[in-house]
Amino acid sequence: MTESKEKSKKKEGNNIISSEAIKKIVASANYCYNCNRCVNVCPLSLVDLFYPRDLVMDLSYLPLEETLQNNNIWNCLTCGQCTIYCPMTHDDVGVRIPELVLELRKSIKKDESELEKIAQCETHDEVFPLISRIMADDQLQPNKLEFLEGTSLKITDSGKIAYFIGCIPLMGDIFYKLDIDYISIPKTIISLLNEAGIAPVVLNEKCCGHDILWGKGDIKTFKKLAEFNVKLYKDAGVKTIILGCAEGYRTWKFDYPKVIDDFDFEVFHFSEFFLKEKILENIRLSQELKVKVTYHDSCRLGRLGGKLYDAPRELLKKIPGVELIEMENIKDDANCCGVSAFMNCNESTRILRKNRIKEAIDTGAEYLIVPCPKCLTHFNCYLTEPSLDEDSEKLNDRIKVIDLASFLGKLLFFV
Repeated sequence: MTESKEKSKKKEGNNIISSEAIKKIVASANYCYNCNRCVNVCPLSLVDLFYPRDLVMDLSYLPLEETLQNNNIWNCLTCGQCTIYCPMTHDDVGVRIPELVLELRKSIKKDESELEKIAQCETHDEVFPLISRIMADDQLQPNKLEFLEGTSLKITDSGKIAYFIGCIPLMGDIFYKLDIDYISIPKTIISLLNEAGIAPVVLNEKCCGHDILWGKGDIKTFKKLAEFNVKLYKDAGVKTIILGCAEGYRTWKFDYPKVIDDFDFEVFHFSEFFLKEKILENIRLSQELKVKVTYHDSCRLGRLGGKLYDAPRELLKKIPGVELIEMENIKDDANCCGVSAFMNCNESTRILRKNRIKEAIDTGAEYLIVPCPKCLTHFNCYLTEPSLDEDSEKLNDRIKVIDLASFLGKLLFFV
């Protein structure tokens, strides 16, 4: 851009897009040399909702205002498929479209011309951004631990190893019509830690902030949540954080360190930690098993989560009688469920869910295992929605979608 500093600033409510921010965004876009690979693999380009190449090209050659008019950046799933195939992206250098889109969202989230677009992409009556903003209030303390009442699960309020529950306890109340046992996830993880002699620190933490950051670009609220959660666990003497949610894992491992200067936790997905500590080694199943499963790589655990592909699979392979059958597209090539940060759940992204579920069914597996509450929710939502056609109605009888932790709990009779 050749505009002066004054002209490269754009007022948007109480926000200003600084020339430095614009330079950072355009510098990233300028890595592109128009090969079109991102469009070829972008799931939204297949349903005519978003074209990453168009956004990047416009950022390179047009004023920001015109670029935003031409491209609805709130449609992007930030699934990272484009980044995998971009020849001009290596490690932390290059186009990196998910991060580029996030920077744009952070900068223009209050612009009047963008508010209507955000509203069109928002789903579930904006309940999750609302929850994040309510929790960010220092005066409010959530109560997520009611599910522990009446159980024999052992937890503690101080120690070196913590399990971050996240928003799982809230999801059963919000999506009660789907009949998903969300609470079986934390119950199983705590049960298995207890079996290994570990009573994890489990506290009334606040939302990790993933959705408010990636879905709304609200860095101020996100930072408040991050600061609260980090302080909460530091005060409890925690050194290791275990997560059972793909988005929580991404947030703690990659996004918190960007806003917390003295971040010094070890962060593990529970599958990593269980393998590291050999937690399944001494557990014996009380039943003869012969079950076929397939595994879905969620975006936040895979492409945007440091490519954590092997640990969940290794965990499944350690269970006698469980046969893991891979889908056609896995790991870097895994197809997105079509929803990110509870945005863009619509008829177009419904096609993405339909295709992924059919891909799973084609393996002959009885279970589609997922590591992400968003994937769990929206795959099950697709399978139970009343608008399914006659052929699709039969899908629910052919495969069951279940969270990885819940699957372990089901086999071990923890839940």
